[in-house]
Amino acid sequence: MPSKHVLTERLANLQSWRYGMGAQIERVREFLVDHGYNNDEAMATLADLKATVRAAAITIIFVAEAGRGKSELVNALFFADLGRRLLPSGEARATRCITEVRFDQSRRTGLRLLPIESRETPQRFQDIYQDDAAWRFIAFEADNPESMTAAFAALAETRHVSVADALSWGLHQDSFSDSNNNQGQVEVPCWRYASINFPHPLLDAGLVVIDTPGLSALTVEPEFTHECIPAADAVVVVLDAVEGVTKRDMAIWKDALGGARNMRDRERVESTQVRLVAVNKIDLLYVENALDPAAAYQLWLREVDKRVQDVTDLMRVDPIRVQPVSATQALIGKLSQNTETLLTSRLHHLERALAMNLPESRHAELGGDILSALSTTLEGVQASLDQSRYQALEGLRTLTELRRKNLLLTDAIHVSASNTLSVLQAAQDELRVIKPIHGALSKELAELTNPQLAKDDAEITHTQLAQASSPAITGEALTLYFARSRARVAALDAKLNDIRLVFGNLGEKIFRTLSLGHHEVHPFATHRFLSEIDKAEENANSEILRAGRPAGQFMQLIAPRVIHALEIAHRESASWMRGVFTSIEKPVSDMHQRIVQRSEKVEMIRAAELDLAEKIADFQASLDVIKSKHSALGAVREGLERFAGKRRAEE
Repeated sequence: MPSKHVLTERLANLQSWRYGMGAQIERVREFLVDHGYNNDEAMATLADLKATVRAAAITIIFVAEAGRGKSELVNALFFADLGRRLLPSGEARATRCITEVRFDQSRRTGLRLLPIESRETPQRFQDIYQDDAAWRFIAFEADNPESMTAAFAALAETRHVSVADALSWGLHQDSFSDSNNNQGQVEVPCWRYASINFPHPLLDAGLVVIDTPGLSALTVEPEFTHECIPAADAVVVVLDAVEGVTKRDMAIWKDALGGARNMRDRERVESTQVRLVAVNKIDLLYVENALDPAAAYQLWLREVDKRVQDVTDLMRVDPIRVQPVSATQALIGKLSQNTETLLTSRLHHLERALAMNLPESRHAELGGDILSALSTTLEGVQASLDQSRYQALEGLRTLTELRRKNLLLTDAIHVSASNTLSVLQAAQDELRVIKPIHGALSKELAELTNPQLAKDDAEITHTQLAQASSPAITGEALTLYFARSRARVAALDAKLNDIRLVFGNLGEKIFRTLSLGHHEVHPFATHRFLSEIDKAEENANSEILRAGRPAGQFMQLIAPRVIHALEIAHRESASWMRGVFTSIEKPVSDMHQRIVQRSEKVEMIRAAELDLAEKIADFQASLDVIKSKHSALGAVREGLERFAGKRRAEE
């Protein structure tokens, strides 16, 4: 149907985007390797860009309570071409954890499972997600249904643990059920998260489908709810047409998805994500009437329209975002190639709404960042080539001049170089004297921004919050925590200003002595760290003070954000400090190198005047090589610009 073609076209465009971006990155890499510019930093940058391109995807999240038919709907929407179900469906085989379906060619086909015990660690979910050692792997054969059924059985696995263990993992009461063993134990899911790596054309093109098993899973995974769901390209909320909008459905819509406001208002703000409501199982609303099938059909249509209107009114969502559907009929119709059943299921309306409204701006923005990074890399090569060309021309001009000058002029050049070298030596001696001072200041700066202090402070605040007996005490602990964090940034800012003043004066003195122009120590901005702390405090005031577990929420949502900001301050201030000394030392060193080279050239000319012609030829050869590299660089940059222009035209 046309709507499915639109989704396939969108994924084909994404795949084309990935191939095109990958080709541009590889072309730049080959140029750097072929022409000797493949330093570690450049190669690491290109490797990161390649990983970013490989990870680019269109992510669609399905959210609903158990029994709403999410798995059947996913099977019908994306995987009916397999001729069978991909995801298990039915109450007995219902998944008990958040499950994603994707395809990564660098990984083995199989099922990865994150144990529920991983909730014991204070690490962020995204950090655990990236740790392969934290997962259990179950291999299956993609073309063997029995092998897949056996592997996917793990998605419904549960285990019996004590209530204390369940609560220590952050599980709410609605996340587990009482056991029948009369030993005070409860039944909980075995797994926290599952990832299915399955070779399928849509998945290979960049589609990622995520199935969430109800409100309880979203409640116990706040990081997933607050970060992963907003980052998705589309969210589909699945309701049961027979049950209507339940309290738990409304809880998912309001609390987990932030749907309390009118969708018309949300669309003006959240223009980068499509949200749809699928009212499933409309086939169960049909009541057969052997005497008057036409009347029965009209009654069914009115009942479907009524359910859509109920959803529109209760959830305050535009009717165009509500799609009635029968996942069961859709899958049966596709598997049996029964067009009438498929049309009755209304799946094509949902497919069209999903495909036509998928946002396109995300990959365009990401592509712009990648092309900008590639251009920056090539600009660095351009600067290096320009410097090499300048040096070669300088050498060529020097030798040509020397050939037509006499020995007296050569002596004069030698004397001048010697005098400049003595002044330069004094400057280098002064640099050696201040280097220990720079080291001591660097150590002081590192101590001010030591990330461990921020982590220790977070642990202290976590303990205070855990022991807090009232909201007032909780608020006071948080206020003191943010005050201490800001004080660290203020101390850092003061120390940076002192360092900038000291080394600015010193650099200006040396540069003036050596006629190197004006020297300035660039400021290091700290307001961004204060801004991040302010945002964390706003988040704390809105999330922590009304949370049931302030200590746990603090360690999951607030402390990592502040610690991350201070870690960046630590890393970047250390880099800035190294640059402070380098900005003085390198120009002096470069000047020394130029003077030494010039003196050596003069001595060489004195000792072997006949070699000048050969040396001039060498410089000319160097210029030819530089010209060749310039030409190759121009071709790469031109290709990059053509590609960027083509992408802009397509977007």
